[in-house]
This record gives sequence, C-alpha cells and structure tokens, in this order.
Amino acid sequence: MSYEKNTRAPKSKKKNNKTLKTILKSFGLIMILLLIAAVLAGGFALSFVQSAIDETPDIDPQNMYSLLGENSFIYDNEGNQLERIDEEEQRIIVDYSEIPDHVIDAFIAIEDARFWEHDGLDFRRIAGAAWTNFRTGSQQGGSTITQQLAKNLYLSHDQTYTRKIQDAYYAVEIENILAKDQILETYLNTINLGGQNYGVEAASLAYFSKPVSELNLVEGAALAGIARNPSRYSPIRYVPEEDVTEEMIVLDESGDYIIIFDERSLPRLRLVLKMMKQHDFITEEEHREALGDTEDLHSRIEPGRYEDSGISSHFADLVKDEVKEALIEEGYTEEEASRMLGFGGLRVHSTLDRQMQEIAEEEFNNRDNFPKNVLDDDGNLLRDEHGNVQPQAAMVISDPETGEIKAFMGGRETSGRRIFNRATGRGRPTGSSMKPLAAYIPALDNNHTAASVIDDIPIYFRNDPEERGPRNVGNTGYLGLINLREGIRISSNVTATILLDELAPTRTGSQQIMAEYLSEMGINIPEPNYSHVLGSADTSPYQMNRAYNMIANEGVYSELISFTHVEDAKGNVILENRPEKHRVVDPDVAYLMTDIMRHAVTPANEGYGWQAAIRKNNAGIPVAGKTGTSQEQKDAWFVGYTPYLSAATWIGFDEQEELGSSSVISAELWSKIMGRIHDEKEYPNKDFERPDNIIEVEICATSGKLPTELCEQDPRGSQVTTELFIRGTEPTEECDVHQLVKIHEPTGTIATDETPSDEIEERLYIVPPEPYDPDEHDGIRPRDYEYRMPTSYDDRETYDPSEHGSGSVSVRYMEVDEDGEIIGTLRDSREAESGRIGTSYSTRERSFEGYEFVGVDPSGAPREGNIEEGTQRVTYLYRAVEEEEPEPEDPPEDDDDDDDDDEDDGNDDDDDSNND
Repeated sequence: MSYEKNTRAPKSKKKNNKTLKTILKSFGLIMILLLIAAVLAGGFALSFVQSAIDETPDIDPQNMYSLLGENSFIYDNEGNQLERIDEEEQRIIVDYSEIPDHVIDAFIAIEDARFWEHDGLDFRRIAGAAWTNFRTGSQQGGSTITQQLAKNLYLSHDQTYTRKIQDAYYAVEIENILAKDQILETYLNTINLGGQNYGVEAASLAYFSKPVSELNLVEGAALAGIARNPSRYSPIRYVPEEDVTEEMIVLDESGDYIIIFDERSLPRLRLVLKMMKQHDFITEEEHREALGDTEDLHSRIEPGRYEDSGISSHFADLVKDEVKEALIEEGYTEEEASRMLGFGGLRVHSTLDRQMQEIAEEEFNNRDNFPKNVLDDDGNLLRDEHGNVQPQAAMVISDPETGEIKAFMGGRETSGRRIFNRATGRGRPTGSSMKPLAAYIPALDNNHTAASVIDDIPIYFRNDPEERGPRNVGNTGYLGLINLREGIRISSNVTATILLDELAPTRTGSQQIMAEYLSEMGINIPEPNYSHVLGSADTSPYQMNRAYNMIANEGVYSELISFTHVEDAKGNVILENRPEKHRVVDPDVAYLMTDIMRHAVTPANEGYGWQAAIRKNNAGIPVAGKTGTSQEQKDAWFVGYTPYLSAATWIGFDEQEELGSSSVISAELWSKIMGRIHDEKEYPNKDFERPDNIIEVEICATSGKLPTELCEQDPRGSQVTTELFIRGTEPTEECDVHQLVKIHEPTGTIATDETPSDEIEERLYIVPPEPYDPDEHDGIRPRDYEYRMPTSYDDRETYDPSEHGSGSVSVRYMEVDEDGEIIGTLRDSREAESGRIGTSYSTRERSFEGYEFVGVDPSGAPREGNIEEGTQRVTYLYRAVEEEEPEPEDPPEDDDDDDDDDEDDGNDDDDDSNND
C-alpha cells in the first residue's frame, strides 16, 4: 500500500502531513546519529575505563594494615611509656570489638546507609549524586565507605574520573576478599577526623581525652560528623589570642593559640543523629534525648595534649633524631626513615632514667636555684620576647662507661615540640671548664706530671710587649711557681696557656695538637687558636659531657646514646644501638686528671667548684670536675662526674647577657641534682678506682722534685707534700728551687765578694728557672715575688724597709667560752695575704653552723690594716649556741665561695673569664 494513497487529504492537510513527515524523518536521523554516537561513546567509555583499570596497581586487601600509619612510642630504660611520637599523623589502631556499636552506626548513617547491603558500590547513591551534580553543577560524592577506604589507602585525593574508576574497582576487590566488619575496622582506623588525628581512637583522645570505647552516643555522632569535612566540622578551632571574642567559648590554650569550641559542628552533629533515627539505628526517644544533649556539647570537649609522661620533650626530640639517623644508616631513604618513625608503629627503648629525669626537672623548675635577677619589678619570672624564662639552663647526665644518657634537660620551664634545645644546640663559650680537655690532658699525655711546675708570670704573643697574653682574673694576679694540680685548683689562665704553648716548638703546632686531642673527645674546632684553651669556642653541654666521660671512663671515649634498641610493631628488634668507642689516653693519665679535679672540688682545698661536692668534704662518693665562666659572666658551667655518673650543666641568658653570678650557681645546681640522684638511687660509697701503675711520692710542691730540708723551711710554710705519679715519671732529682742565699742585710740585695761579712745574712729564697724582673713587666709582681731571690747585687744602697721589706697576714678561727677564753680551734691558721710592708690587707669573718661570731681578738692584728714586717695574725672568735631544731647538715660555708669580696687568700674571684 502506497503511503501517498493513504495520505491523501485536502490541500491544507497535505501541508501539515508534509511537515510531520519532515519532522519524523529528521528525528529518525537524529536518533540514528545518537545511537551511533552512543555506540562510539560507549566504546570510548569502555576503553577509558579499561585503561584506568589497567593502570591500577594490584593490591592485597588482607594486608591493608601494613599500609596504615601507626604511631610509634618511646619508652624509658625500664619499659615505661615516655611519649607517643607525634609526626604528621596521630593514629592508634584499635580492634573492631573496642569500637561501640553506636559509633559504628553513626558513621554508617551519615556516610553509607546501605553499607551492609551493597558489594562496594551503591548504584542508587551514585545515580542520585550524578543527577544532583547535573541539576546543580555541584560536586556531590557518591562514594561508599569501601570506596573511601580504597581512596585513603591506595589512591590520591584528586577529583578525576580516573581516580573515581580506580576507587570503584578497588572497592569491589576489597568487598570480594574482606568481611564487612574488617572493612569497617580498617576504615575507622584510617579516616582523617581533623588536624593530625587519623582514626577514631586518636580523635577520641584529641577531642574528649578518653578512648573511643568510652564515648557515648552524642560524642560518637560528633566524631562521625567530622568525616565529610574535617576542617569545617571539627568541634574545636585554634585562634590567635588577639582574635578571641567574648562570644567564643574558650576550652583551653596551646602555645600562642587559644582553643575554642567551633559551633559549626552542631548542625552537622544533629544531622548525624537525624540520619541515625531515619535509618533505625536509634529510636525516637533516643534521638530526642541525644538532641537535648547536643546543647552542651562544648562541656564534653576536653582537648587532649598527648603528653604521656610529663617528661620534657627535649629528650624525645633527641631520640627521634638519632633513631631516624640510624634507620638511614641501615639503608632507608630519609623519607622512608621519617615515615617509619612517624607511622611505623616502632617501639623505641630509650636510655632515660625516669627517676633521674624527674629530679632534674624539679630542680630546674625551682627558681631558688637561679640568680635572683630572674624576677621583674612585680616579682614575676623574667621571660624574653619569645616567652622563655630567663636565665635559661641545660644539663646532660650520662653513664660514662656505656654512654647512655640518663637525664636530659634542654631548658627550664619549657613545653611543646621541637623547641630550642640548649643541651645540643649551637653551644656557648665554656670558660675554664675547657682547660682540662684542651691543656691538661694533652700535657699529662706528653711527659708532664701533676707536679710539673709552671712559672705563672706575664707572657706575650709573638714576643711583643704590647700583646700580653691572658692574665688571671680578679685579684688573683699572677701566681708565680705553681704545679699543675694547683693550676686547676685556682683555675689559672696563664698556666693553661703555657701548657698549651709547650706542646710543640711552634704556636701553630701547639694549636694543632690541642685541636687533635679535642677532636678525639668529640669537640671539633676548625680554626684552633690560643683562646680556645680558655673556652672561647661555642660548645654544648652534650659535647662537654661526652668529652668529660672520656676522663671518667679511664681514657676511653664513647659516643652518647639516647636509645638501646628499636622494635617494630610485632616486637622484632630492627635496630641495636652500640656506641662507638676508642681510647684517647691511657687509664693512668685519665686517673691523674680525675684526681687533680677531685682535689679542686674538695672543700677543704678551697678550689674553684667546691660547691659541686655531694658529700661532706667530697668523701664517700667523690666528685671530680671543673667550673667555667665566660667573659663578662655571661655563661656559668660546671662539668664533672662521680664514680657512677657524669653531668654537664650550663646556665645563661639566651641573648648572652651578664648573669651577675659566677660559675658557683652552676656548681650548686649540679650538686643539688646529682646529690639527690645518688641519695635516691641509694648508691653506696665508692671511690675512683686507682690504677696499679699510679704511685705516691713525697715531693716539694714548689719545684716538683724530691724535697730537701730547705723545702720544709719555706717562709710560707712547708712545701713538702705527697703527689701521685705514673710509675716511671716520678722525680729523681732533689729540689734546687729552695736555696740559701747570702744577702746584704741593709739593702736586701745579693752579697758580693766586697760585701762586709758583718752585713751578710743568709736567707732562704726560691730560685725560679728564669729570673723575673718586674720592671720589665710594667711593675707586675707575681704572688711569690717576695720569696724569690733578688735579681740585683749589693751596691751599698741605704736600706729602706718600706722599699725592700715584706710581711704576711694569717687568719685563724677560734672557739671561746662564756668568759671569752679560747677553748678550741674551728679552723687552723693559714696565710691570707703577703706583700711589701705598707700594703693594705683585708680579711673577713666566716659562718660556722652552731656558732655565733663574737669579735676579733684585740691582742692580735685587726681585720683590716697594712702589712708589717714579719707575720701578723688575725683571730676571729666564735661562741657555741644551742639551736632548738637542728637543720640538716649543709656543705661547709667556710670555704672559697667565688664571691668578689672573698679576698682573704687573694684567689676568690671568679676564675674563668676568657681573658684572651
């Protein structure tokens, strides 16, 4: 049948039919084209999907936990947790059984309501999201929980079709292999819930300071609400203090920021509860009650701090740095080592002794241990522009034998992560605490002995009188003939410099030898010079402790270590940390240095650093060490050790201002901390072990040689003493420094053949190796000048006692009864000052526990006056008093305290300023 026949119609009708035919013909063409396009597009789409899948790496869903970052932990030396390592992610993996049902239901309700029904892809949700995106132009997601898990574990967060195809592919793979509860467990341990918090356990601790197992319905719903947009829906926000308004609900503070409650989390929380009711996870009544509880959500928020032990973070930072370095040495890249440390679930076993650390922190936080100028006008602790308490301090305590760090203080009253660590930082000038390392150890290792004598007189660089070398500070002046033991006791700058100078024929050679010894002790000085022997180079407490450990450990240097071993999450040991060790000097040399420094710290010897002793008169458990004060008293040090432990302590301002106190404050802090540690650890009395090769020999202290009768007759008192020597280095010659010299009595000059016999007097003098003429040194006279043999000969000058004569002043402290009669001695007589007749002198009273000062014996010399010929004696009198409540025994107060006004022996000013 012809279409035209059947379509016949009036003219007007034909026109309409023709139009319809055209439309239908066009529509058919369009449909054919669309069909062809659909086929082509489908083919292209299939090709694109196949290509995306082909580019997708294979996965093993059963090992997904190996991809999860789990926080590592640091433990003390007894296995107690010190700190969770906080890196880019906070995560603690929990079992599915530990997560409450209402928390699981909250996440499912808001993120994937048909989770229990689909096989990885929710086509209804995908279609709904697609329609919404087409209608509104927005980017609604249709991802299931399984897809989100795949994206979090295996893929980037790029919003591309390729990534969406790949996470859909992975989702199906995961669903085919894992059970639903396994998927949920992994998802809830993976998802970001604000800031660095990954997983429900870390988030629960961060927002509510309790584990996820203890969360109620509202708290669990609050966590679930965060998942879609953590930066927007987190219940807390950090704002600068200046941006806080009255309307804000302040929860806490964190450093320079204030933690406030973010009310934007409430609508999201209520939406989660609505979805839970809508999908029958909770009843209408539970929903109504939970909505009421949302009104005071802010009262439930308690931001967690992740401070596991309260221990300063300085040590943890050191541990992390050293573990990372060890991992790199094992072949890991820096990026791999960082991730392994941060997310590898490592168990780092540190060397820290918690008891020692807590003692150190208590004393560091005790403001009484620091100079009194730490307070402002209102009595508040002085802080710098960064909020740090000033002055600051640092301390490292370690075991010299093992190199294990037992306590570590990088500052006082500090908190937070990656703050400036003064124990290992850029370092500060060490003052005289460097002398044993830079001068005395090299000297003792190169044929000097503790009895070797140095003439402590002015020295000049390059033999230029205008370039005088270092001088001793305060009223110490130049000391004349002293041995090495005495040089450390009174901390002579000149003696240390001369010892350095004698190491080699040239100054360059001497400086190089010093640098080589210091390098062997872990202190590197690229361009050594003479000022370094006096501690001018910046050095850290960490380095100083490590170097002194070498002496304490019988001459063997050991690197310090902060951890002993590291285990992976399964308990397998993956790192064992054994410190590098090497010998620097023989045990005999190390012991001599120890005994010399022990002598200085013993209060009865009145050396610098006696305040560091931890037992009465430095007995029982002795201390050996050295003080140090940099120029202008900007840094105060004490570095020392006992038979059990060693420690380096520094005190100073971060901006290198004057402390107003000498090294005494550092020695006292050292003593308080180390004394408490030894007491609370109940260490038994123990002496430094003397090597068999060390012998005792009686010598003359002035010459370092075997004594004669003249040594006993020295006008300053007998110079005969017992000294220690390495066998074979003891003296074999008799003293030739003490000599009887014939003097022209009227003039005090050396008699000649022409001097009348009746004007000759035989006197005992000391005769140094080289004569010394004050006129060649700006009139400077060393301390022993009055006892030196004259350098001029009898020229028949008229005798003038004020020009030629000399005298001395001695001081004694005596007990008297009620009638004022002397009945006992509190302290034996000793020489306080000596000098030319007419020179002024000054002495002072001292404090004795249980006694009150009565006065000065009027029958003797006054406490202040002028030196006269012969010996004057000042006698201080004390009477015993009864105390109602006896106090614990303190270290002796009757010894050199380093104060500038302590002048009775001429050696009491701070010792350690670098004068070069």
